[in-house]
Amino acid sequence: MATQIWHQVIRQHIDGVVDNPHVADLLRHWHQLRQDRARAPLALFHAERWRALHPRLMLLHREGDEFVYRHYGTEIARHSQGDMTGQRVSDFGGRLTDFFHASYRDALAHDQPLYTVHVSDRSLSVFTWERLILPLAAGDAPGEGGDWLLVYGHPLQMRHQLLESVLDATSDALLALRRVCDARGADLGWMGLVINPAFTEMFGLEVREVVGFLVRDVLAEWPALNIEAECLLTLQSRGHRAVTRVLLTSQHQLRYLDIQIRPLKDGVVISLTDATDLHEAQKRLRHLATTDALTGLGNRREFDDQLRLEVQRARRSGEPLALVMADIDAFKAYNDHWGHAAGDDCLRQFALILKSVFARELDVVARYGGEEFAVLLPGTGVEGALNLTERMLLRLRREALPHPASPVAPVVTASFGVATFQGTGDDGEVSLLRRADEALYQAKQAGRNQVCRAR
Repeated sequence: MATQIWHQVIRQHIDGVVDNPHVADLLRHWHQLRQDRARAPLALFHAERWRALHPRLMLLHREGDEFVYRHYGTEIARHSQGDMTGQRVSDFGGRLTDFFHASYRDALAHDQPLYTVHVSDRSLSVFTWERLILPLAAGDAPGEGGDWLLVYGHPLQMRHQLLESVLDATSDALLALRRVCDARGADLGWMGLVINPAFTEMFGLEVREVVGFLVRDVLAEWPALNIEAECLLTLQSRGHRAVTRVLLTSQHQLRYLDIQIRPLKDGVVISLTDATDLHEAQKRLRHLATTDALTGLGNRREFDDQLRLEVQRARRSGEPLALVMADIDAFKAYNDHWGHAAGDDCLRQFALILKSVFARELDVVARYGGEEFAVLLPGTGVEGALNLTERMLLRLRREALPHPASPVAPVVTASFGVATFQGTGDDGEVSLLRRADEALYQAKQAGRNQVCRAR
């Protein structure tokens, strides 16, 4: 069973809710003619004052359980794609037939005007229709007996108006393009067809500056969007594509755009969503998820991810990769002597010193857990890693952070283990980490405050 199409029916105080002056005049005249009669006469349709309205009027005669169109206005026929004159309402077909029958019977049964609004079921241009249904008395001429209805029909909202409203209200920037050629068939590129207010706001262009022009000539950001190939593929395959692009604004800020490209008959429609806030939020979340809150260094999760990536890169490139594991000596004794707040300060200061020594952009410095730290040194062999670690030992001595409870020295010291990626057999991140940790253990066993190299 078909779903009933949307409609609205108004029986009382029609003149108070309708803005159309033709509806108001028809309604007023119907009431005037009816004052001394049981029903307004059929002559209402033939009145000279309504001749101009005939293109928007329908005249129906009730014949048994059916209604027959005796007049079908040319304007209604134009929008409905067909003239129903001489045909029955049931010939109209579609989901509206039952609604038409019900509203016509309602008007006759109550002998009162009826105003309705309904969604169009067949018109390609009309979205909603308004109708005023007026019951009429039979005429005196032969064939004019029985029940008659005068129906005024008028498009209340056109589809293009609705689409324009949707385009205007859409927060995404929309750009419709057509692929065009010159008179000799040479490809010229993409011509602008439609843009919405969100597009003009995003790129600072007016409609008259885009529509009818090649987009490459009027949109300075077109090369940076780099979607020419995606547009062509969308047009050829009739598929949908989604890409993300980063633009540098005139204020030297990065703008992230999520771009959807869908096919049109001979072009494409592009939807651009400014996702800068979302991307920045994701970056902040990523930073929070991968950063140690106390020291500001990368956390264990970040280090594990980077270790895996750097081992893969070193295996492909053949370049050296070193790993340094560090552990603050006698840190529990430091906490017991100074308290945990001072211990946190010590970890922060150690992290700053570590970051200042292993300061290259490629270096990955992380808090591995507790008082243990890890450093990845891409492109660095064992000698370079040992030299940097020795420099770290010297920096700690120079900083001379007091540690009276240490059995090693009166200042904060640390032990270090260094291992390098071998790139052979089953050697990987697990093996590299194990060998660096073993070297760190050797440094502790040898008296701490020193660096040991993995075998």
